[in-house]
Amino acid sequence: MPCFNHESFVVKAISSVLNQTWNDLELIVVDDCSKDDSVQLARTVSRSDSRLKLLVHETNSGASASRNDALSQASGEFIAFCDADDMWKSDKLQKQMDLLRANPQFDLAYCDSEFIDERDQPNGELFSHQFPPPSSPSGDLFLKLCFTNFINMQTVLVRRTGLGSRLLFDGQIRWVEDWWLWICLSQHHKFLYDPAPLALYRVHPNSSNRRQKVGIARHRWKVTKRILRTCHALPSTVKARLWYQAAIELDSLKHHCFARRSFGRSLSYSLAGANPGQAAKSAFRYLQSIAGCATSSPFSQGLVRQPLCI
Repeated sequence: MPCFNHESFVVKAISSVLNQTWNDLELIVVDDCSKDDSVQLARTVSRSDSRLKLLVHETNSGASASRNDALSQASGEFIAFCDADDMWKSDKLQKQMDLLRANPQFDLAYCDSEFIDERDQPNGELFSHQFPPPSSPSGDLFLKLCFTNFINMQTVLVRRTGLGSRLLFDGQIRWVEDWWLWICLSQHHKFLYDPAPLALYRVHPNSSNRRQKVGIARHRWKVTKRILRTCHALPSTVKARLWYQAAIELDSLKHHCFARRSFGRSLSYSLAGANPGQAAKSAFRYLQSIAGCATSSPFSQGLVRQPLCI
């Protein structure tokens, strides 16, 4: 459980884990140099429950580093995740443990979750409403995950055996680091879906999905580019969609010239894969982006954009 300045929620998050009906567990909370009372609150709980282990960073290192530090200390056969502003329902672990133990061909289980506000009140929305899973949500999910992340971090339970060093978060990816991890794991492991909402996903004014729209778009582009660079055996139709997706992200970041090149690559792969629908979309956006590229040139604006780096 990574924590950064979540004094309003961290005790509730901790309690939701420690109060599971499956109580043979350890909870590792990693405070990432919070400036509020998060550490003191977590430490108070740890004094009364030895299952809670608290790690404290001296400098802010990010959520990926926090999760990796917790993974390095974890001793269990199964690994689950919960952020310090979210919660689990009391039978979450029990149900997922039963699922994975009954289905040894799967290494990861995930489920739906309910949206709640800062007062713990549900708003009637489910994670699956905004990020619907595919029609076949279990099994080999690699190609489906290439296009979007429909797996909520708080809902995942992982069978650790056989994953080895694959079960690590990439510190170069922010805000969507879980998406990249699922993509990497899905190339070698199968996922099992339970539609029951067993977790509570909190949306509040300080949520990263509200504060960091530009950063999220930038790192979504990085993930898409990594897929294209590392997964060479992708079909042309998939590459066409991915280049189109990368172009959309670049366009939203106002990197119109890069977007134009990506639309062009999408068009090339669409034609190679005999996908006329995608080809038409890519061609239209390619031509549309030519004007945007000309008007947004750093020379025409008298400024130079920061380079895009993987």
